[in-house]
Amino acid sequence: MSERKRHQMTKLGNWQKIVLPLCGLLLLMGVLPASAQEPACKSRSGDVKAAYPELARRMKISGVVRLQLQLSPSGSVRDTKILGGNPVLASAAQQAVKTARFEGAESCVITFEFKE
Repeated sequence: MSERKRHQMTKLGNWQKIVLPLCGLLLLMGVLPASAQEPACKSRSGDVKAAYPELARRMKISGVVRLQLQLSPSGSVRDTKILGGNPVLASAAQQAVKTARFEGAESCVITFEFKE
């Protein structure tokens, strides 16, 4: 192995030694979002079903979408934030929660699985 390559690997290792513990510390302090802290959404009418988008079906897109919901006191969805997933699938998930009513917390996380 050349001296230059060994130096680059050492440099990357030092970077990781600094960044990884810093991210862990920020996560523990609550600075970085940790969706595990959010309770799961509880629908008043059972499971919330999202329609599989035709575009996603044609493109053979599948996957999991996670949304954070901000709820009104009546249980309707005030706002949604996409925590993860394909944008085409996330749009369908956002449409599905618009008419649903939820109970419990003011903010919660809901997960949708899209597969053929």
